[in-house]
This record gives sequence, structure tokens and C-alpha cells, in this order.
Amino acid sequence: MTGFTHLHTVSGFSLRYGASHPEQLARSAAARDMAALALTDRDTLGGAVRFADACEEAGIRPLFGVELAVAEPTGGAGGPAVRRRTPVRGGAFIDESAPRTVFLARDGATGWADLCRLVTTAHAAGTSGPLLPWQDNHGTGVAVLLG
Repeated sequence: MTGFTHLHTVSGFSLRYGASHPEQLARSAAARDMAALALTDRDTLGGAVRFADACEEAGIRPLFGVELAVAEPTGGAGGPAVRRRTPVRGGAFIDESAPRTVFLARDGATGWADLCRLVTTAHAAGTSGPLLPWQDNHGTGVAVLLG
């Protein structure tokens, strides 16, 4: 599968959304003759160091990113009121209504610094989980994947 790169891959560091260890992801990509692989865990960069080490050992290029919920732009005409759902008995409701976007580092240290800033901003701004404010959803060292 030479020439193909997964740009949205999550590991076990994406709680409830991924299961594989970063080392297993790197080994699997190398076994499929992939030249590069992106780790884009949900709301965290926690697996990046293990992923980088595993990619170096496997001989593939690591790409770093993160998937974050981004708040809607403010200042427009308000839409209909959203009714917050009630969790089932014994469960907890997780609000998944915010659109999610993947940010990939593209300029080495600048991109990594932007990823760290985006994750920190999202965790500091969110009240019921990480939520990146609309005005902070950019960086000179990142590429944004939509769709």
C-alpha cells in the first residue's frame, strides 16, 4: 500500500474511541509498507512520544495531530434553543454536538507548538469537556482537515 497515508488514526490515548497502542499502529503501518502515519488522538497529544519512538523503530515517518471539538462562531443570529438530553439511569450523558476537526502539524517545531496551544486552549475553555473557541481555531504551523 505504498503511497497511502492514514491522516486520522487514534490510539488507546483517545479514551473510549481508540484501543491500539501507538507501537502497534506503527508496526501495522510498517507491515503494510506505508511510508508515514498520522496519530490524531481525540483531545490529547499524550501518545505522541511513544508514537514517535515506535515510528522511528519501524522506519516510518510520524505525523502528529489532534482531533478537537470546535465551538460555533458567535455573533450571528441565534438558532433554536438546544435541549440538553438526560442520561439514562446510571449513565452519564456526553455532549457530542460540537463539530470536530483534525489539526495536523506541518512545520516541525512551529506545528508542534501550535498543536500544544490548541489542546491547552480547548481544555482551558471547555466547561463540560475540551472545546476550542472559534477565534482560537488556527495556527501558522497546522493544516486543518475538514469533512
